[in-house]
Amino acid sequence: MFGDCAQKWNWRYNNLLEAAGSFSFPLMVGSGLHDFMEQWYATKGKRAHVATLQLPEGAIASAEDLLKLEYWNHVLPAMMRAYVIYYKDDFTRFEILEIEEEVSIFYRGFRLRGKIDLRTNGSNGEYIHDHKSTSTLSKEVVAGFDFRFQFMFYLWLKWIQNPKNKIKGYYINAVKKPELRVKKAESIPEFGQRVFEDMVQEPDKYFYREPFLITRGALQHFQEKVVDPRIELIKYASDASSNKTLAEAIIINKNTNECQKFTGAPCPYIPLCRHGFEEMRHLYDLKERKHLELDNET
Repeated sequence: MFGDCAQKWNWRYNNLLEAAGSFSFPLMVGSGLHDFMEQWYATKGKRAHVATLQLPEGAIASAEDLLKLEYWNHVLPAMMRAYVIYYKDDFTRFEILEIEEEVSIFYRGFRLRGKIDLRTNGSNGEYIHDHKSTSTLSKEVVAGFDFRFQFMFYLWLKWIQNPKNKIKGYYINAVKKPELRVKKAESIPEFGQRVFEDMVQEPDKYFYREPFLITRGALQHFQEKVVDPRIELIKYASDASSNKTLAEAIIINKNTNECQKFTGAPCPYIPLCRHGFEEMRHLYDLKERKHLELDNET
């Protein structure tokens, strides 16, 4: 809800706009990882494969993009092979309760939805799991996991859905992307094999999983201090009887610090913000629905 820039959220969430031909390798890799995890846990480790990553239809790819696509089509399967070896005991440690569980509630006039990667029951109780691929895995990164909106939001959704549920908290199931680099005389398949061997030999560099216990008091605090204020902002911005100028100011407020950071790609909506919707509308496609990862959206 709003995120780092209200205008960006408005373009993407309310107007359903996405840059034509755009694609994101982190999103593609994350989707491939999630798809593998879903298969692996659904079959209790009997079968799972990494689907070949493909650029979306209409994508404008450079030669560098094609090389990166080949890279990930060898590295991601290597990462998942190492994951299977490291976590081979998951099905004796955990009882799988739900996979890709969609949760939907009505709260204060709004429909709120989420999809939980995995819910299990083990020796320490019932937990939800969230699979993450990450470029960094350090104490500083891990220390902030238990404050992430997404993780708390899933637990809160389940709490509102059933206040008597037995979920104690969540696991972050993080897999770190390799920092190794391709050598000059090394092929991409050879590099993928080297990544696999390094992950098997030094798994602590690549895998992080820890349970975070969340109390009912913490969920109540999250509702009062995080969810409710955001709902109030959205309600105010959508209330036609309120000050229309101020309401529009909230929803189109531009955080220009987010337009271009020192690392990463620029915001895909810069042309719209700089030159206006009418001038730049042709550069964007209209998504079918808000949450493409959720089925049967209404």
